[in-house]
Amino acid sequence: MSSGWRRWSLGSLLLLLGGNLGVVIEIHQDLVNGTVGQSVLLPVSYRFDGAPPFPVSIVWTFTNSLSTLIACTLLNCSVGAGGDPSGCSAKCFPHLTYRGRAELFPENGSLLLRDLKLSDSGVYSVAFRPPHQTRHVTLTVHEQRFTPDHAGESDAVEQDHIHYCVIGICSSVSLLLLLLFCCIRWRGAAQQKKRRIIKQQQVSSVEESPMESTAVRDMATVYARVGDHFEQSQPRPTPEVVYISVTSPGPPGLDAGPYHLPV
Repeated sequence: MSSGWRRWSLGSLLLLLGGNLGVVIEIHQDLVNGTVGQSVLLPVSYRFDGAPPFPVSIVWTFTNSLSTLIACTLLNCSVGAGGDPSGCSAKCFPHLTYRGRAELFPENGSLLLRDLKLSDSGVYSVAFRPPHQTRHVTLTVHEQRFTPDHAGESDAVEQDHIHYCVIGICSSVSLLLLLLFCCIRWRGAAQQKKRRIIKQQQVSSVEESPMESTAVRDMATVYARVGDHFEQSQPRPTPEVVYISVTSPGPPGLDAGPYHLPV
């Protein structure tokens, strides 16, 4: 019985050493920063050094919590020439409090956390069994100034403000151009009206001058005639009747003799 126990212990030790040499884990970034409300990836990779010891369990835990965050069991994977797994068949079981927020990628063992909270800050551990290897990643979650919704609203408000400013400037320029155009038209119309009035006055003065001169000449003529009539103070001489004698043959039966005709 003692020899059987020794054989089992030696086999277990060889299996354990083979398991330890079967998986190589690598942590690409042990300090990770995240932002509230966003997602973050805790990057991990592994490869098989020898025959894969399926099934392989990958377990993520959060040091601030007593329960397992998420656990996946690798049932089978395709292993490349370098021992990199691909096309893994796995069953994952997230904790109830992380359901919908935590996702484990079986091909590399990385953990994705969504909708981060300040309470998510802390140390996360990933363990592969077998072999019993554990690695640690520290996550720090920071606050952000605006949530995504508020940031989108702020951008929309800023764009609307710029749009309204552009519309206001264009409207003001258009109004100023319209006022300038109206002033130019009004000034041109006033000058044209003024020139028309001056022209009418010139035409009226030109037309009235001949009439006045004609009226003056007519009145002078009338005054001259009336003056001539009244200036003849001496009475006109009495016309004298002058007779001339004309001899012409008379009618038959009458004596021919001279006739006296008044001139």
